[in-house]
Amino acid sequence: MGVVIVAMVLGFTLIVVKMGLDYSKSKLLEAGERPPDATLLMSELQEMIAGAVAEATDPLRTRIDQLEQNQLPASSSDETVWSSVGEASESDVVSPENA
Repeated sequence: MGVVIVAMVLGFTLIVVKMGLDYSKSKLLEAGERPPDATLLMSELQEMIAGAVAEATDPLRTRIDQLEQNQLPASSSDETVWSSVGEASESDVVSPENA
């Protein structure tokens, strides 16, 4: 009978401690802080990867934009160039057999 009482007391103590730790963890998360032993959340990892990729590709995007601006005719605007691309007539299209 004594073993059952000891087990109940220990079980109750463990439940109270677990509830206290969960409460502390939830308060830290609400405050925007992370517990010292916390691992990364999936969303945090995705944000880190997206930031690293954006940081790494920004110079390439800038260089591509510069090259595209150098290739555009000086007299036409971006809208004119993009609208003229879709306006090719059938006579402008050369089939592979006729090339």
